[in-house]
Amino acid sequence: MEVSRKGQAMKDHFMDSTKIMVDDSGLQPVNSAPNMREYLTRLHKRRYFINADARSRALSNGRGMFLGRAWLVLQPLLEILVYALIFGVILKVSRGIENYVGYLIIGVVFFRFVSRGINSGSGLIQSNHSLISSFNFPRAAVACSAIKRQLYDNIIPAIVALVTAFSLQESFKISWTLILIVPIFLLLHLFLLGIVFIIARLTAFVPDIKSLVSLLNRALFFTSGIFYSLERFEGHPVLLEVMKFNPVYQYLTAARDVSIYARVPELYTTLNIVFSTVLVLLVGFVFFWRAEERYTGVK
Repeated sequence: MEVSRKGQAMKDHFMDSTKIMVDDSGLQPVNSAPNMREYLTRLHKRRYFINADARSRALSNGRGMFLGRAWLVLQPLLEILVYALIFGVILKVSRGIENYVGYLIIGVVFFRFVSRGINSGSGLIQSNHSLISSFNFPRAAVACSAIKRQLYDNIIPAIVALVTAFSLQESFKISWTLILIVPIFLLLHLFLLGIVFIIARLTAFVPDIKSLVSLLNRALFFTSGIFYSLERFEGHPVLLEVMKFNPVYQYLTAARDVSIYARVPELYTTLNIVFSTVLVLLVGFVFFWRAEERYTGVK
């Protein structure tokens, strides 16, 4: 009896000496919602994850196909041929537009960036459910990664569009204003990031809105002056002003101005894209952040 007591005492002593102390003071629930300042700090710390995730998913379109990544170039070029045939030859909306082929190329390719960016926000939370429900990190990182991936994917088509537009001009000319396409390209993706924030939250809690996203894309396609000039609406001044206020139209106008038309965008165009980008980005970010702790419950 004495021996068994001593044995038990030694066992208890051994168990006490092998206990591992874990400091869990820094752990947080996966659905915690920090204040805005802390949230931005944590998001900035995840910038390497955002970039790595975007790069790993970029240029993935066309995998499993015979032509592979060549479709990044071929698809927009085929779309341009179709639109040129329908709107330029059959419907003859090209009348009155200088360098219509270049006008159409820039419009189709850059609007494709907008369309794909908007679509990437639809169901974004659901498609990343396993990641969101397993780790505590700013959910805005998922949206940032999605748009950064789009940015990487869009570089090659943008270059191809510019080269093609210039090569098909009657008088080949490149101006210093072409360098301005870079900030326009970057601002466009910041604008799309703000839209993705909004659409990602809306479709997370109201999945039916996914059906409206395609409708939004269709409406923008026909109201952004992709294949026609807004001058045809001069007889309807109210409608003309409403359409000119559309930031997507202004982005296309700015891209055309600095490239094929070799001129600096008008002040109204510049102010429109800068103001709309800042506004949509800020509103979208705050709107997304306010539902931070609810995203873990989305499936």
